[in-house]
Amino acid sequence: MLFKLRQALLTGLVALLASASWSSENPVASAEKGLVISSGGEGGGYWSAAQRLQAVAKGLGSDVENRASAGSLDNIEQLTSAESPVNLAFAQADALQYFLFDNPGAGENFDVLENIGQECVFIVTAADSDVRTDADLQKAANYRLGIPSHTSGVAVTFNYMLRQVPELKALEVVYGDTGAALAQLQTPEAGVDAVMVVHRPREHSPAVDLALRHPERYRFLEIRDGRLTNTTLNGQEVYRKMDLAMPGPEEVAPQTVSTICVKGLLLANRHKLSEGQLNLLSDIVNIHWMRVFATE
Repeated sequence: MLFKLRQALLTGLVALLASASWSSENPVASAEKGLVISSGGEGGGYWSAAQRLQAVAKGLGSDVENRASAGSLDNIEQLTSAESPVNLAFAQADALQYFLFDNPGAGENFDVLENIGQECVFIVTAADSDVRTDADLQKAANYRLGIPSHTSGVAVTFNYMLRQVPELKALEVVYGDTGAALAQLQTPEAGVDAVMVVHRPREHSPAVDLALRHPERYRFLEIRDGRLTNTTLNGQEVYRKMDLAMPGPEEVAPQTVSTICVKGLLLANRHKLSEGQLNLLSDIVNIHWMRVFATE
């Protein structure tokens, strides 16, 4: 599967390079401007990956502007907007599919160049909660789910999950500081019953780290509904079922979290790229990608 994905991504980049001959007729694409990537919130996973991309490009003698954003949907909208200079963007595969649901013709404007790794869904609730799986979640009454904001990647993932599992519409979504909400879980001040986080397992998330440190207080819901893995994007599954071995502190045994994960993608708008920029991207993707992909 990984080889097939890699082959498909490289095929897309080769197609972009092969079609670059028309770019000289396009005033936007022919202008030798630097690459501009819309990434994510400063300090977040996508923003950090864009910083690494920036460093790789600088080593190759080129500039990349890293623009902070509200997340995947904002990145895709900037990438497809003729008024925006953004010609590269990071986005979750579910956000891309969600965008294409509402904008079916927009897919002609951009291509998937590479993947930036798996981002996984973590729903954290109280350890003594009767809600233990996503099946329980679908039947829970008056259940409140904390999500960072309506423009966040977490909100995009939840909305995409709603399309696949309509029963989740019974949940009350509460937007706000999920870290504070998790800390207040099981207290009279608690504003939610669970918190949803989407992030790369190898990177740190305050909510996930807190749950791993205190298994006596928190538990991860199992997510196993088969409908979530039924849809595809360009022949590749949007979500993948995974059992993650999540290490906690040394004194706490690792926990296995059964959940779904989605690929993070590097997207390009072919109409905003010159032939020279395409050649640079080819070098980055084919030769230097692990320097961008890698996490600390």
